[in-house]
Amino acid sequence: MYELLAVAETAGPAEIKAAYRQQARRWHPDACRSTSEKPFFAQQFMRAREAYGVLSDPALRRDYDLSLRAAGASVFGGASVRARAREGFGDWEAQLEGLWRRAARPGREKTWGSRMRSSAVEIETA
Repeated sequence: MYELLAVAETAGPAEIKAAYRQQARRWHPDACRSTSEKPFFAQQFMRAREAYGVLSDPALRRDYDLSLRAAGASVFGGASVRARAREGFGDWEAQLEGLWRRAARPGREKTWGSRMRSSAVEIETA
């Protein structure tokens, strides 16, 4: 979204608004001279509008920045993954996948929860 509006990640609200206005003027469907390009212009205009909507709202921008950091941290692994985990939930699908992988390991020790579920099933079937 920063690239779409051509602003730095440290840009302030005024700079983001000015960049959005510039992109909106550039990509507005009424500015298109060719009928065949109108759908492309409309799509670009909507993307710029969406980027402005996210980057102008502090909460949405924070979430977007966290998702960018999480995507970059997963490439490097190690300490950066641990830092990402402290920032929030991060990529919950990857976390679930890791849990399933650990649970499927052969010869792993049973957890308290799995022992309780097993005993509950045994009691029900008895």
